[in-house]
Amino acid sequence: MQTKLNQPTIRTQRPLIHRLFAEPIDGSDIEERSLSIIDQEAPPHHLSSEEWAVVRRMIHTTADFSMIDLVRFSPDATNAGQCALKFGAPVFTDSNMIRAGLSLARLQRNNPKYDVSSLHCHVADSDVAELAKEHHLPR
Repeated sequence: MQTKLNQPTIRTQRPLIHRLFAEPIDGSDIEERSLSIIDQEAPPHHLSSEEWAVVRRMIHTTADFSMIDLVRFSPDATNAGQCALKFGAPVFTDSNMIRAGLSLARLQRNNPKYDVSSLHCHVADSDVAELAKEHHLPR
């Protein structure tokens, strides 16, 4: 890299990827670091701490801070969600990637009965594709 005066720019800090190769950190440390960055970068918001926990995860997944202004919660939604997880309610998602990314270990901390059969995604089912096509909607 050169400056306008054609003098080389000196980098004083190695790129993060090089530091991570030299001193690897585990997944939980990476997650903690990512969530900390989100907390630092997030603009002021009106979300309760329970709502922020949900939106913060959405931002972590999408890298999209606009979630803060886009997501709406019905009254008592976070409490109802927590109760459903403690009860072991099945989890439905509209993305196989989301389904694959769900942590059974975390779900089992809410209810030990959770297993792979508790996670459902029907987006690739033929009847869903047919209905979507019939109604001119995405799956």
